Amino acid sequence: MLSISSLTAGVLLPLHFGVSPSDSLLIIALSAGTVFSILVALLSFAAYVKRRTMSYLLIAIAFSTFLGKTSLGLTYLMGSMNADMHHSFEHSLDVVMMALVLGAVYYARSNEG
Repeated sequence: MLSISSLTAGVLLPLHFGVSPSDSLLIIALSAGTVFSILVALLSFAAYVKRRTMSYLLIAIAFSTFLGKTSLGLTYLMGSMNADMHHSFEHSLDVVMMALVLGAVYYARSNEG
């Protein structure tokens, strides 16, 4: 049964803070994230193959960072990475994704017409 303190902690803190590796909800979420990350990466690379533009390639690589983030979550759950390292890499991938999307938009806008 959920207590008020665990419910409050679950609402106020992100899912991965204070969660044990045996938590089935987190394992299910990471598994679903992995499946959808692979699907999005494959679809985005298929779009790149069809269009063959730099913008599509940059977006495909940006979408692939989702797969990297789910891989980091699984690595953390298996105990191969501590929480600080996990968060550093996770936020680094956020920066990489942002830079790739901005690069794709800039490249698409500068090569119009």
